[in-house]
Amino acid sequence: MENDLKPEITKPGGVVYTIYKYASLDSTNEFLRQHCTTLADYSVIWADEQTHGHGRFTRVWNSVPGQDLTFSILLPLTSLEHKLRQNITQIAALSVAQLLEVYGLKPAVKWPNDVLVQGKKISGILCEVVESNKNVYGILGIGLNVNSMEESLAVVGIPATSLRCELHQKVIRLELLKKLLEIIINCFNVLCQSGFTQNRLELKKRLAFINEQIVFTDIKRESYSGRIIDLNEDGTLLFECEKRGIISLNSGEIAFNNLYLKRDYQ
Repeated sequence: MENDLKPEITKPGGVVYTIYKYASLDSTNEFLRQHCTTLADYSVIWADEQTHGHGRFTRVWNSVPGQDLTFSILLPLTSLEHKLRQNITQIAALSVAQLLEVYGLKPAVKWPNDVLVQGKKISGILCEVVESNKNVYGILGIGLNVNSMEESLAVVGIPATSLRCELHQKVIRLELLKKLLEIIINCFNVLCQSGFTQNRLELKKRLAFINEQIVFTDIKRESYSGRIIDLNEDGTLLFECEKRGIISLNSGEIAFNNLYLKRDYQ
């Protein structure tokens, strides 16, 4: 497998990144995990097909070979304040949302790691932290539905969409990837230089289901009904739980169910 793309330079901070493109990999995150000590910071692994791609809670990530974007980027976290590492997933979701806005779409971030358009999932994110030889790396994996058609998205099992479905035209994936990488690196630079405050404000503007009744499931798979009140300064959710009062949530997920997918997103 050979890299067939030349190094690209992004504008924010003049960061140099190399895109390695492969026809097929088990998992782009796993590839970076195995090679993080030999690859340069900001290396990007892009696979046309992932045979064992997964999201949070080891869920399978389905994508159509040659149609969508499934990639991972290696971020240097050694110098990043420890408490800010938990915000990598959120700045990635913000970056995807900002990218989609460039194309005239109105995305919403389903905390902490999904991006929706018209209430349908268009992107999922998985960030893993790896420590090796006293260095700390963030392996940021992103799946973005680009040119998949409705019939292929129907097998996902949850409401899903793609850029092609929303724009009614195909999108050049490499151009899309370059735009997204520039936004990610810019948001990451802001996080490193000034903390989560600015990114938090931008993320809050795009947060799905704020002040709405939802069902939240924690990592123990226990569910709670309530509403999202705010996005805390550290990126956790301020949640008014029907049974427990006001609490902060730092892990888990907002459940996909008919309760809020029936709403009109126009």
